[in-house]
Amino acid sequence: MEVPEPPRLRRAQKRAGYAALALFLAASLAACAPSAEKSRPIVAIMNAPAEARASGAAEAVQDHLQQDPNRQFDMVSAFTMRFLESHTDLFRDRAAPSAARIARDQSADLAVMIGAPVLEREVTLSRDEASRRVDVSLALEAQVVDPTTEAVVQTLRSRAHQGTRVEANDVPLPDAATDPTVQALVLEAAPELARSLSAELPFVFSELLIGVEQDR
Repeated sequence: MEVPEPPRLRRAQKRAGYAALALFLAASLAACAPSAEKSRPIVAIMNAPAEARASGAAEAVQDHLQQDPNRQFDMVSAFTMRFLESHTDLFRDRAAPSAARIARDQSADLAVMIGAPVLEREVTLSRDEASRRVDVSLALEAQVVDPTTEAVVQTLRSRAHQGTRVEANDVPLPDAATDPTVQALVLEAAPELARSLSAELPFVFSELLIGVEQDR
C-alpha cells in the first residue's frame, strides 16, 4: 500500500521547482540580452583660437549638431564651454594645448576649436559719404585636437560666404563681433561645418580608438 506524501512536503517540492524554473529563465534572458551599450565619445566645442574668433560660431555649430539625429557623439554643455573659454588663454600657439587641457578636465575625448580664418570686411563710401556699403567674406573652420597629444589631428573648413549691406554712414562701423552681416554669415556657415563634423569625427574616433568600451 502506497503512503501519500505529506502536504507540507508537496508544497516544499513545488516551491523548489518554481525556484529552479525562475533561475533557468533568468539565465536564458541574460544569455539572450544584448551586451551593455557602449559609451559615446564626448566632444568639447569652443570658440578658438581667440585671434580668429567669430562671436557665436561655436554655439551655432553645436546647436546644429544637437539637432542631428545621426550624431554619434555627445558634447560638453555650451554653457560650461563659454565659461571655460572666457577664462582660458586660447591665443595662437597656446590655443591647441589649452583646448586639450579643457577637454581633459571635462573628460572629453576630443576638443574642437571653431574659428573664422577668413573674415574680411571692405567698406566703400558713397560720393557724398552719407552712406556706405559693407562687403563681408567669412569662412568657418574646425580644428580637432587630440587631448592626449595636444595635436591638431583634423581640420575642416566651410565655403567662404559673402554678404553685403548698405547703411547710413553717420555712426562708427561696428566691431566684427557685433557686425550684423558677420553674424548673419556665421549662422549661414555653421550648418555646413556642423555637417562636416558629424560626418568626419567618427573616422577620427576610429583612428584614435576612442569611445569603444570606455566607462564613465
